[in-house]
Amino acid sequence: MQSWSEKKETSTSAMKNELINGLNFTYQAPQFSGIDMWFNSKPLNMASLKGNVVLVDFWTYSCINCIRTLPYITEWYRKYHDKGLVIVGVHAPEFEFEKNQENVKSAIAANHITYPVALDNNLDTWTNFNNNYWPAHYLIDQDGRVVYTHFGEGEYGVTENNIRFLLGLNKITMPQKNMVSNGHQTPETYLGNARAANFSRDEKSLAPDHWALIGKWRIESERIISDEKGAKLRLNFTARKVFLVMGSATEKPIEVSIGLNNKVIDKMTIDQHKLYTLIDQHTSKQGLIEITANAPGLEAYAFTFGE
Repeated sequence: MQSWSEKKETSTSAMKNELINGLNFTYQAPQFSGIDMWFNSKPLNMASLKGNVVLVDFWTYSCINCIRTLPYITEWYRKYHDKGLVIVGVHAPEFEFEKNQENVKSAIAANHITYPVALDNNLDTWTNFNNNYWPAHYLIDQDGRVVYTHFGEGEYGVTENNIRFLLGLNKITMPQKNMVSNGHQTPETYLGNARAANFSRDEKSLAPDHWALIGKWRIESERIISDEKGAKLRLNFTARKVFLVMGSATEKPIEVSIGLNNKVIDKMTIDQHKLYTLIDQHTSKQGLIEITANAPGLEAYAFTFGE
């Protein structure tokens, strides 16, 4: 399982009054199963949704790629729900804390989600769809067949065109897209020992995209936890924006200091398990970030990056 950050847009400005990039072989939509909790809705099933166009969005609330898609999805729901579109957000957790119903409820409110959300804590529905990515979109026609899929960010114009086509609405016109590559960007970086990569024991001379720990840390499967005040996490990155999934292993908020290139630039309070924005450099460039825990119990899970 992995998040997918690919961004691509159809180069033409005029969408077609037909299904774009549709599946060569459509198939009956799998069932929702093993759902722990439904938000904003009574329990749903595919049989009851026949006759509607359905968009299933697999997401998890600390995934930056998922977060960036949510404004588009919420807007589609606002525009097309009364025309026959049903959106179901299947919240498939990556980390243990994302299974907490209150955490998910807070994320739904924070992102202004009013469409149904299914809590798929055991990944049963994820498995039914044979899904592998966050975010992942499955578009289902009125006969209950999956006719279009897209994994990752981007293709918003294509997806909306396909929604409108299935609803019997006119095509849309999207502005021309000129996609420009900004070159290398540090990849998503997990810190727990189950998926950790690019760890270095030389914290004073870090190679690009490598990270190191200073002070006492406890390393677990999906997270690292500071074991003393002043413990530091250091990363040599290339990106415009730096994000880090963090939380507190204690019941108390934890203060952290954020340093960039050996200068403290910010301080923040970690009082929830979520994705925190650490740095926005306005342009993509290399830098050395250092996160200092001002108390034991700081949890860090994964870095992600953005343009």
